[in-house]
Amino acid sequence: MRLFCLPHAGGSASLFRHWQAELKPDIEVCPLQLPGREARLQEVPLRDMAVVVKHLVELVSQYTDKPYALFGHSMGALLSFELARAMRSQGLAAPMHLFVASYRAPQVLDDTGVKTKELDPEKILQARRVLDLPAVLTDQLVRVVGPTLLADTALCESYRYVAQPPLSCPVSAFRGSTDYVDAESTEAWREMTHGPFTSRTFLGDHFFLRELPRGLLQTLRRSLSKTTASPPLAVTLHP
Repeated sequence: MRLFCLPHAGGSASLFRHWQAELKPDIEVCPLQLPGREARLQEVPLRDMAVVVKHLVELVSQYTDKPYALFGHSMGALLSFELARAMRSQGLAAPMHLFVASYRAPQVLDDTGVKTKELDPEKILQARRVLDLPAVLTDQLVRVVGPTLLADTALCESYRYVAQPPLSCPVSAFRGSTDYVDAESTEAWREMTHGPFTSRTFLGDHFFLRELPRGLLQTLRRSLSKTTASPPLAVTLHP
């Protein structure tokens, strides 16, 4: 079983760097690295949801020789959801399970969040905790990571939910106990599947999985079918 993982806005594949050790040998963790971060920092970050999903489909469809599941945190949850729908609409292998964390169900999203045009350097600095960088690097953060944060925000702003038939695969939705994503918005993911739905709240805030979330990983392991694992697969998204 492969588990493709997508991070929050401004996040990177390293968010999932310790997961393989916890989930082996049954689950092969495959973090998806988007342009504009870490080893791909020099690449222009993508700002349009449709473009990102198109490239994700092209990438993931190459690795459907074995069953797979999708996990997304915050912005990554929205990307994972649209990826699952795009795979289905194109007649490609569908995920065995969709895991979404700390993001409102797409049909209840509103436009009351921070807009790209409202983001100034000071507000970008407030996002440094997301990237786990020391305060001494805040100036560097604005200069180097700011464009990626702005692009990710624009990506989410460009999203408009379009009603389609619910997914067939199971969906599991998670949130932190002090998450700004409330329980009602998390439970609303139930409407996105004809299959089984579960939700769970873990101790912590919106970024409850920044520290090794063993409770979450145990939940993922229990939810996924046991299959013979292959060596970990390193995957990057190339536009």
